[in-house]
Amino acid sequence: MPQTAEEPCPPSACDSSALLLGFVNTAPLGDDQDRMTGPEELSAWLAAGGRTGLDAVVTGADVAAARELRDAFTMIFRAHSGCEDGEAALPAAEDYLQRIAVRYPLTPRLTADGCHLVPAQDGVLGGFGALFAAAVDLAARGAWGRLKMCKNPTCYTGFFDKTRNSSGLYCSTSCSSRAAARAYRSRAKSG
Repeated sequence: MPQTAEEPCPPSACDSSALLLGFVNTAPLGDDQDRMTGPEELSAWLAAGGRTGLDAVVTGADVAAARELRDAFTMIFRAHSGCEDGEAALPAAEDYLQRIAVRYPLTPRLTADGCHLVPAQDGVLGGFGALFAAAVDLAARGAWGRLKMCKNPTCYTGFFDKTRNSSGLYCSTSCSSRAAARAYRSRAKSG
């Protein structure tokens, strides 16, 4: 696959993509453990995402909701990468996000520099709302489809595709090289 020049990521698109990718990358990858197994991990993720000042206690139900939301975003990013299982699960993921979006209302914040959406709630609900605000920001910039999951079956890390033609399939050149070597060995065995 020919290398393409990378486009720079506009700062606010980078902030939005970093928030979403930081969320989906809490999922277990390879031999890693799930990084969102309890209220402490969800609280830490919320604090890292700028959702500080939580007055509410994070519960196990919040963790279960976070994992469902993470799974839906993951399926969409897998579909952006052209993964077959992502395409098959895409309608269910989109339906889920449509149904729960009303729980996390957004409000416009107008400034002299422009307008952007922010969560209308604080705490855990505001943290989840921030994910929807980030998705809207990326979609408005035409960058929503650039959030992908690595196609290397031993990786599946979420990444922002910075290639000029949005053709990136792997999170790094090392994952791309491993996948190419695996495909070569497979062809050599069958040939």
